[in-house]
Amino acid sequence: MLKKLISLLCISFFAMTCHAQQVKITFVNPGFSQDNPTGSFWQNVSAFMQAAAEDLDVDLNIIYAERNHIHMKQLINTALTRKDHYIILVDEKSAATQTLLTSTKVHDKIIFLLNKPTKQEMIRLRSRGFGILGSIVPDNYQAGRLLIQELENLIVKSNKNPTISTLALLGESATDAAKLREQGLLSYSNRSYYLKLLERVNANWSEQEAYNITKGLLQRFSNTKIIWAANDAMATGAVRAATELSMRQYILIGGINWDKDQHKRLDVSVGGHVTLGALAIVKISDFDANNKNYIGDLKLPIFKAYKPKYESLYKAIHTKGLEKIDFRYFSYTHTTPAPQPFTLDNMTALVK
Repeated sequence: MLKKLISLLCISFFAMTCHAQQVKITFVNPGFSQDNPTGSFWQNVSAFMQAAAEDLDVDLNIIYAERNHIHMKQLINTALTRKDHYIILVDEKSAATQTLLTSTKVHDKIIFLLNKPTKQEMIRLRSRGFGILGSIVPDNYQAGRLLIQELENLIVKSNKNPTISTLALLGESATDAAKLREQGLLSYSNRSYYLKLLERVNANWSEQEAYNITKGLLQRFSNTKIIWAANDAMATGAVRAATELSMRQYILIGGINWDKDQHKRLDVSVGGHVTLGALAIVKISDFDANNKNYIGDLKLPIFKAYKPKYESLYKAIHTKGLEKIDFRYFSYTHTTPAPQPFTLDNMTALVK
């Protein structure tokens, strides 16, 4: 009886110790917590992070700024006062950086996700006492270039009429993602014999703005063959405008994000970066287990054009089926001898 009691006490103590050591993370999500005109991207980022947190036994707290940068600053200051081990921030328009630099609080374990500070800003943050463990960002240049390449490849070229008239709907000009996607577009289109970029207009990630802008542009440029959009929401707005003008069947329209039902509306959607929040959870878990698992600054060419082979992953994103992915397969501390590369193909294989 005494042995059983001692054994039970030991197990209870071990369980309490494990619980006490559970990694706690706060993620300040800059997006909306509910459906909105810019698409479901930020909600899907959270869904991936929550799925990874469950697999890796991480206590993840997500707070939403609702696209309000003033509110986001307040949330960051709140996160700095919490006792969580790690904070994940998105540095849109340098709002996170400016908040940290003006705060009276510091934190020793911060990760930047999807948008990161400049090198000079990183130096300033570290000099103020912030522990910046690294950043995980997608290669947005790759996304912009891949999207226009995929759209051009869908057009049957003709030597009699080689010009492919193209319109571009850009994201919010103050964000690095928008700038880099535009650079990817220009890099490819400037070298293309066929593409002629007629207009590049900021539509601020918004479906409604894209609809209004596209309706006017198509009345000016009736020979448009391609509309490149920096996200799926804007591409959807362009589809609506082209449909109302009875021009949809003559125009190829593509965007970025893999939004819900994009395959029913768009000709091309490039996506994959929605998964990177899960990678942040994996990297933090590995670092916490052994700080030799250095995080550093990662820029990942994660993007792929949606194809039927990604259908199972795509459905999992939009039907809350991400629990089928065991994110421990991507962790150094949970996989022997080595983790799987963090790719869309490997995640798709795990969902099936």
